[in-house]
Amino acid sequence: MNNRVLLADDDRDDAEIFEEALQKSCPSATFHRVENGIKLFQYLNDVQNSKPDIIFLDLNMPEMSGWQCLARLKNTDEHKNIPVIMYTTSSNPRDKEFARDLNAHGLITKPKNPKVLEKVLGLIICSLHSNEIRQVIQDAYLLTRDS
Repeated sequence: MNNRVLLADDDRDDAEIFEEALQKSCPSATFHRVENGIKLFQYLNDVQNSKPDIIFLDLNMPEMSGWQCLARLKNTDEHKNIPVIMYTTSSNPRDKEFARDLNAHGLITKPKNPKVLEKVLGLIICSLHSNEIRQVIQDAYLLTRDS
């Protein structure tokens, strides 16, 4: 299955690492990146773009934070059912709780080791359309938190 992955992250290096890990773990996945929350909604509202199967949102972006994006996504009928994973350098456990409270599917910490990111993305993307996706994301959180 050709899953469509959308990453909103203003850090070009982090985005390149993410894309490489995704290509290695899920070569059939389609990847698209936007640099901030404003561009995220421009992308989503452009009828020429395919709706993503999953969105990874960086917390700290200019113009509109990841939290603001998440709240807006989950309060918009046409976007509220897209799985969203907060993707952050933060290891603060309160961020995970906040993500859950705002109806994100979960939160993962940006791992320092690209191999861990490959494994995590492989697990998440392979489970994307299953009933086990939330548990898989929880397991991914534990993997990235400890890396």
